[in-house]
Amino acid sequence: MKNSKFTHSFLAVVLGSVLIGGNALAAGTSSDSLSEGKTLKNTDQKIDDSINHTGGKTGNSLKKADGYFDDSVITARIKENFLEDIGINSDDNNISVKTENGVVYLSGFVKNEELTKRAIRLAHKADGVQSVNSTLKIKK
Repeated sequence: MKNSKFTHSFLAVVLGSVLIGGNALAAGTSSDSLSEGKTLKNTDQKIDDSINHTGGKTGNSLKKADGYFDDSVITARIKENFLEDIGINSDDNNISVKTENGVVYLSGFVKNEELTKRAIRLAHKADGVQSVNSTLKIKK
């Protein structure tokens, strides 16, 4: 165990030295200081561009994840409302809830028209709901 830790540490030191030495060698091969300055500026610019590009992608990914989380929370709250409602939470009803960008889609079957209206009202009660689209059908 100690031997493998030593080996990993030694390998890290060697690789770090090689990387630093390679950078120093690359910087030392330029013929004049003007060229070195341009190279450093170009490298700095490339690093900045890379950071900005990566930051933008990360921000977009977080926005997508945040939107997904919000939709999931809305769906969960609506299902919770349905579970608390005795009429909707019966074996005779089968309601599916899907949320996309705050728009709720209800589908499935209910016993009567009153339960359809109640399901739509309960869906509208959840925070974050922009609108509700229902294709609920009355079970015969």
